[in-house]
Amino acid sequence: MLDKKSWSARLAALRALLRSQKVDGFVLTNNLDQFYLTNFFFYPEESVFLIHSKGVVCFTRDLYVGPFGAYASQIRVIGTENRVQAAVQYAKKLGLKRVGFDATKEPYFSGSLMHKNGLVELPSLISQLREQKAADELKLMRQSNRIAYMAYEYVRPRVKTGMTECEVAALLEKYMRDHGATTTSFLSIVCFGENTANPHHETGTRKLKKEDAILMDFGCVYKGYCSDITRSWWHGTHAPAEYTKIWNLVEKARRAGVKKVCIGTATKDVDAAARGIIESAGYGVYFTHRTGHGVGLEVHENPCNSADSTAILKEGNIVTVEPGIYLPGKFGVRLEDTMAVAKTGANILTKK
Repeated sequence: MLDKKSWSARLAALRALLRSQKVDGFVLTNNLDQFYLTNFFFYPEESVFLIHSKGVVCFTRDLYVGPFGAYASQIRVIGTENRVQAAVQYAKKLGLKRVGFDATKEPYFSGSLMHKNGLVELPSLISQLREQKAADELKLMRQSNRIAYMAYEYVRPRVKTGMTECEVAALLEKYMRDHGATTTSFLSIVCFGENTANPHHETGTRKLKKEDAILMDFGCVYKGYCSDITRSWWHGTHAPAEYTKIWNLVEKARRAGVKKVCIGTATKDVDAAARGIIESAGYGVYFTHRTGHGVGLEVHENPCNSADSTAILKEGNIVTVEPGIYLPGKFGVRLEDTMAVAKTGANILTKK
C-alpha cells in the first residue's frame, strides 16, 4: 500500500473532484488508475473499485482476494467473476444516488452495462491527478529515465557493423532489465539507414552497414513508471553533409524546446519554439509529429507539447521534448529527452 499519508491525499483529491461532478460514487476499472491509488498492480480487467464517501470496495478475481486483502487493509475486497455488475449492484445496495464512471477508458460492453444501470459519464479525473507527480513519483521517474539513459551509454559503443536492429534492441532491453526495469515502456524502436526516416519504424532484421544512420527510441518501466529517450547518430566516419546539417538543426530545436519548458508556459509554445527552428531552416514539412508528450504510469499521457494543446505547464508535470527531421528514402534524426517541470525550469531526467 502507499504510505498512509499518500493514500489519504490521493483519495481525498479524487473525492474532491467527484464532489465537483456532483456524484456520490465512482466505479473505477482502469488498472493503472488503480495502481496510482494503491501502488498494487492488477492486470487489465481483473479488478473493479467502487469509491464512495465512506470507503472503497474492490471486486476482483478470487486469486487476488488474499494477497490484496492483506496488502490493502483499508479496502474491502470481494471475489467475483462479474465485477462490473457486482460494483453496480453494490452501489445500489449502499443507496448511492449518482454514481459515475470514466467513459474515456471504458470498453463498450461494460460502459453499456453501466449506462443501462443509470451510471453517468465522467471525464478522466484520475488522469488529471496523475499529470502532476508527487515527490515519491518524481523519484521513481528519475530512476526509470536514468536506467534508460545508462542503457544508451552501454549499448552505443557495442553497436557493430552487421548487427540487426533486433539484436541491438535485445541489448538495450537486457541492460534495462538487469538494472531494475520490469519491462519496456513500449516496443523498442531501433532503426538503421533508410528506416530512420520512419518515426515509428517497426524494429526488424535490417543489418547495420559500415556507413549508416542509427536511431534508437526506447524506455523502460521501473516500479510502475515509464521512461522515454531517443538518440540518433551516424555509424561510421563519413556522415553525409545533409545528415550532419539536420542533426545539428534537430539538436538546436531540442535545446530551444527544453529552454521553453517552465511553470506557466503554454505547451503549444514549447512546440512552437522547437518547430520554429526547423521550419526556419526549410525542413518544416519533414517534422511530422508533435514536439512532446507527458510521461508517467503510461508512456503517453497529458500534457502534450503540441500546436493544438491548450495546456499550461505546472510544477510536477513530466514531458518530453523530441523534435525530428525525416527525409524519406534517406535518413532521419530525432533527439528526445524527458524532463520534470520544476521551479528552476526543465529538470532533464534522461541522464546519469
